[in-house]
Amino acid sequence: MQTAAQLFDIWYVQPLRTLERLPGGAGGFIALGTSCFLYERYAKAILEAEGKPASETNLINQFAEDFKTNNDTAKCFWQEMRHGLLHQGMPKKKDRGNVQLPPWAFENNFPAVELATYLNGGPILLVQPWKIMNRVIELWEAKPDLLEASDDFPWASIGPVTVVRRI
Repeated sequence: MQTAAQLFDIWYVQPLRTLERLPGGAGGFIALGTSCFLYERYAKAILEAEGKPASETNLINQFAEDFKTNNDTAKCFWQEMRHGLLHQGMPKKKDRGNVQLPPWAFENNFPAVELATYLNGGPILLVQPWKIMNRVIELWEAKPDLLEASDDFPWASIGPVTVVRRI
């Protein structure tokens, strides 16, 4: 029987590393979206281990801590990238009430995530998907025991199944 850490490597790390090798960053959206849900699982496990609720505010604060950024940047990333990619497959452009969110850009020479000032003086969210991905993998590899921390979404295993009767 394989461990949760071994399965994490097989199911996530190896496929993500394969996406990273696609030409022109073509795997960036898939890698970033996957990294978002893997990070959310990690952050929830950390918060619950500390006895804190996994509220959106606490998740954003944890993201800011883990990615060494400020809360404004973390909140913008969470609203645009996490919500957008995990709900509609693209970064979110408008928040509730049609509030315009900052434009975003992906580039290899960006930091993992930064809320910067655009040419017109407004904010722009800079994201480097591979740095986000690598940080999420690094966090999990440092605490693989947390993979099995969720009671609501238990970590799957690979093993034989005996079917007694088909319905």
